[in-house]
Amino acid sequence: MRKNRIIILMVFLATILLMAVGYSTFATDFTINGKAEITGEWDVRITNIEATQVPDGCDAGTPTFTKDTINFSAKLNKPGDEIIYEVTIQNLGTIDAELQTIIFTEEIDGIEEINYTTSELKKDLNVGDSTTFNIIVTYVKNTEKVPDVKTKTLTGIIQYVQKETA
Repeated sequence: MRKNRIIILMVFLATILLMAVGYSTFATDFTINGKAEITGEWDVRITNIEATQVPDGCDAGTPTFTKDTINFSAKLNKPGDEIIYEVTIQNLGTIDAELQTIIFTEEIDGIEEINYTTSELKKDLNVGDSTTFNIIVTYVKNTEKVPDVKTKTLTGIIQYVQKETA
């Protein structure tokens, strides 16, 4: 009986050893290495500003710009004078953009004799596209007197964001 137990135990151990060797022979380890890189570039910017209409006696100054700011200083001479500045925005990046926000506010304590208006902007600005819009500064035509305060400030924010894809 004891001899039978030893034989059974040996057969059992041999079976386990054979199974372990068989498993390791047919098992494969996989090594996975991954790397992700963003290659897209966001570059929607102002590329130009110029005065396109300046009446005689008026001064459009020298408008300046950086990629995200424009500055101008209009000097209007008489009621009815109007200076038009044309601003160019271009998508120089690799990501399509769409217009999200336009906010133009005039100085609250400014004078009523100066008005600012703007033309519409292109909503979608795909890679390589550009859009222009006008900022129109007007000395109100039907003004009856020269105001004591003679300046009015405009502040604007135009925001393009990544275009939603379907």
